[in-house]
Amino acid sequence: MRLNIKNVMLMVMVSTITACNLRVNTSEEYFDQAALNANDISRFGTYYFEGYQEYLKNVSGPGKVTNCEEYLKNSITRAEKNLEKVKKLQPTPETKPMLDASIILYNYVLTSYKEEHLKIAKMIDKHEPEENINKALTELDTKPYD
Repeated sequence: MRLNIKNVMLMVMVSTITACNLRVNTSEEYFDQAALNANDISRFGTYYFEGYQEYLKNVSGPGKVTNCEEYLKNSITRAEKNLEKVKKLQPTPETKPMLDASIILYNYVLTSYKEEHLKIAKMIDKHEPEENINKALTELDTKPYD
């Protein structure tokens, strides 16, 4: 049986590809998407709304969001996009625990943003008494977590 050059090259390519541990994503992509982007959701509870107050003080001009609910919805949109980026990463045995933790964190924060945080944002927009808002913030900050 005689092998021609094309068959030999094909066998070399196949064995090279199967022997290498090819990664779809770089280490930087794993870190940037799964860990670094989580900084965007680090504002949580009372700290989130303090960030909104700082935003109101420091940002001006067209495009400034002056509605707390809209500000929160922008945060939700960014978090959902970042979660999708994490889900698109190809897990490896080394990166799977980090990716799983990141997905759990994003899902938890998004659930809270869409429920408890949204309730408080609406209270702020309706200019409810500060006492009621502070009570809701205290409940959010002291809520037990599983």
